[in-house]
Amino acid sequence: MKSFAHYLRDYDLLSLHKTSFYGNDHSDELPLFVNCAGLTYAGTPHINSNDKGRLDYYLIYVLADEVQVLRQGEWQRLIPGSVIVIPPNTPYKCKCATASASFLWVHFTGSGVEQILDRYKIELFPSIYKTSATNNISSRFQKLFEGFARNDSYRVYDLSALLDRLLIEISRAVEKNKAERISLSRSIRYLNENYTTQIKIPDLAKMENICMTSYNKAFKKQMGMSPTKYIIRLRTNNAKELLCTTNMTIQKIGAICGYDDVNFFRKTFKKEIGISPLEYRERFSIV
Repeated sequence: MKSFAHYLRDYDLLSLHKTSFYGNDHSDELPLFVNCAGLTYAGTPHINSNDKGRLDYYLIYVLADEVQVLRQGEWQRLIPGSVIVIPPNTPYKCKCATASASFLWVHFTGSGVEQILDRYKIELFPSIYKTSATNNISSRFQKLFEGFARNDSYRVYDLSALLDRLLIEISRAVEKNKAERISLSRSIRYLNENYTTQIKIPDLAKMENICMTSYNKAFKKQMGMSPTKYIIRLRTNNAKELLCTTNMTIQKIGAICGYDDVNFFRKTFKKEIGISPLEYRERFSIV
C-alpha cells in the first residue's frame, strides 16, 4: 500500500478564489468545496502535526491498525472505523503508532460547512466517532478520488456533491454503529486498571452478561483487536515506558507488566514491537 493525494489546482477556477492555492485555503463561494483528499499509509511510525492549524476542515477516517490523536492533552487511540473532523485554525497532532497504520482523509471548506455538519449530526473534534463495521465509507472516498480525474468545468461541483454523499455515509454508519453497539465499558475499564494481573476472557464476558463468543466479536468490532491483543498492547506500552525511564532489570519490568516468565515476556515484546526489550532500551532510553 502506498500513500497518495489528489489536489484541486486549476487556474480556470480562480474566479472561485481570491488567490491560487495548493490544498489549503478557505472559500465561501460554495456550501462545500473540496481542497484535497487522499490516503496516508504510515510506512514507519511517525507524528503529523500542525501547530497553527489549517485554513480548512480536516476529516480523517482510520482504515487499519492504530492512529492516535492528541486530545485534551492525552493521546487518544483511533481504531479502524474512527472518524474525526478537525476545524480550521485548530492545532493538531496525529500519530501513526505502527508502520501498518493507514487512514483516508479529505480537506474541505465552504460557506455552508457548519450547517451541513449540523444537519448530519457530525460534531467537530474533540468529538470522535466510531462507524459500523460494515459501511460504504471507503467506496465513497474512492468516488471522491475519481472525481479529481474529471478535469472539466464541472469538477468543483462534482467534488462538492461527492463530499456531501461521503458525509451522509459517515453519519449513517455512525448511527448504525450506535444501534448495534454492545456496551463493554465495565470490562474495558477493568482491563485498563488490571492488565498487569492474570485475566481470563470468560470472566470479562460475564461482567457484560454475554457469552464469550459474543464478547470476543463485540470487543474486536469496537476496539479493532481481540481482548488478548488489547491486554498485550497495554502491557507492552507500560513496558516501553519503564524501559525508557528506569534502570530496572528486564525481568523485573516483565513481572511488573504481568509476565512472571521473563523469556515469555521477551518473546511477546519482540513479536509486538519488532525488537527485543534490551534493544528497545538501548535505542530509546532517556536515563
